[in-house]
Amino acid sequence: MSSACSGFRPFRAWLAMAALLLLLGGGGLAALSSPAARADGNANYPQASLTAPADPAALIARGKYLTLAADCMPCHTGPNRAPFSGGLVLNTPFGGLTSPNITPDKATGIGNWTDKQFWNAVHDGIAPGHSYLVFPRYLYPAMPFTSYTKLSYADVMAIKAYLFSLPPVSAPRAANALNFPFNQRPAMLGWRLLFFRPGPMHMKPGWDEAMKNGAYLTEALGHCQECHTPRNLMGAMITDRAFAGSPIDAFYAPNISSDKTYGVGGWPKVDLVAYLHHDGNMTKGSAYGPMQEVVLESLSQIPASDVADMADYLQTQTKPQAPPPAQAMHDLANSRALGKQVYASNCASCHGATGGGISPFIPNLAGNSSVIAAMPYNVLGAVLNGIGPWRAGGPPMPSFAGSLSDAEIAGVANYVRTSWGNKGVPNATPQDVMNLRAVAAVPMNADMMADEMGCPRVSSSGAAGTVADPGNGLLGIFEGTTPDTLPNRARELIAALRSANPKISRTDITNTLVAAYCPVIAHETGMSMSDRHQALENFIANAQPLIDTPLAPSH
Repeated sequence: MSSACSGFRPFRAWLAMAALLLLLGGGGLAALSSPAARADGNANYPQASLTAPADPAALIARGKYLTLAADCMPCHTGPNRAPFSGGLVLNTPFGGLTSPNITPDKATGIGNWTDKQFWNAVHDGIAPGHSYLVFPRYLYPAMPFTSYTKLSYADVMAIKAYLFSLPPVSAPRAANALNFPFNQRPAMLGWRLLFFRPGPMHMKPGWDEAMKNGAYLTEALGHCQECHTPRNLMGAMITDRAFAGSPIDAFYAPNISSDKTYGVGGWPKVDLVAYLHHDGNMTKGSAYGPMQEVVLESLSQIPASDVADMADYLQTQTKPQAPPPAQAMHDLANSRALGKQVYASNCASCHGATGGGISPFIPNLAGNSSVIAAMPYNVLGAVLNGIGPWRAGGPPMPSFAGSLSDAEIAGVANYVRTSWGNKGVPNATPQDVMNLRAVAAVPMNADMMADEMGCPRVSSSGAAGTVADPGNGLLGIFEGTTPDTLPNRARELIAALRSANPKISRTDITNTLVAAYCPVIAHETGMSMSDRHQALENFIANAQPLIDTPLAPSH
């Protein structure tokens, strides 16, 4: 389960056929540029969503609840920014998208928006203004209007009332950095004609209020499908595979359909509610990665009864989805054997020899739903990114991206997915790990470019096959260096290494220099891989006289 504002969730290929999208304009332009108010249909909403409270304070309180359930704040709050003031950059294969300021500031936020304009943006994905004078200002589907279109008018107005009650924050929006032609908003017209169907969801006649509430929270407010449903080549949700699970950044939003084997249909309801509202348990594990943010910032902030309604809906009313057949990786025996060694050396001290974890601070891996999801990305993502503490006072899980190789990370994923009764498919490959390094939050010396170049692994202790990290940020000493400053920075690093360890060998000094400089060369643009390797070899050769120079005596 995963956050809706993570990375390239809706972007994997929307706009991949930009020419087609523009050609599809035609007669649909007028209809989409002026969305008329649509009949909500009382049967398609919970009772609480049919009318907005008349009392202003009650309306704002309703809007706050809805905003929490919709998880709006995390996506609209960038680093070191005030809540809802925007500035979060969503990195996509097509460039960067920056979330807007949705505080009531009149100059940089939404303070001048009318009720109709706000409704059009949330319900129809059309913001005020125009593109090229004649095209509506279509929103990109990073904003999940494809789910919010199922919200009632009363609830959208309550959300507006709450947002307009917040302090206005002056925070100009940074420009998007989408590449051409993806930066042309009119191209969204064709995508919308093909894939966007505005209007409410359709409740079944026999549903009681609790089931309607669960459906509304899951499908509309919580927009769970946006992460948990696979997408087609143009980035639209494949609706007949709803909730079947889908990759998201360096993680995997798992199958949460009613399937009793592969989804959540066979979970005890108490475990599912605990996972979504109470931060998990030692039976099914806990949310981490993007989904942990959803639990902390949204689901844990609404009543547990609402989450119980969502659980009922997911477990009984969604279409059961089985994953497509998955094949185990080639040479599985060697991969699992390597993974077993890695687990014993790096993981067992916290997660236990049999994957049981340490209650209440370290979650179990045995029986953990995220571990045995259809794809291995949750394990790979946790090993690459590291994760924060599960419970207050507990330890974080460190990142192993810099100290473990692609084969070691794939091996440990295959080992934990198939050990202690886990029924996961051992389908993690070294290539999967390398690909995830491109989107995982890892240091420069552990990302995909450094990995492709074969830069040395680094660990705090200098374990076998790794270079010891000297600490104090010294491995970053060559970042931003120029040919003129490179020798002096090399001397500075050599001096620091010898000062910390006067008996350090020439080999260890050389290896540390390579570990520090290799990632810098790996990220140089305009160089072929052979040119990069030649530059690294030249650096090593030029550094030898510096290494041979004795450390000047201190006075």
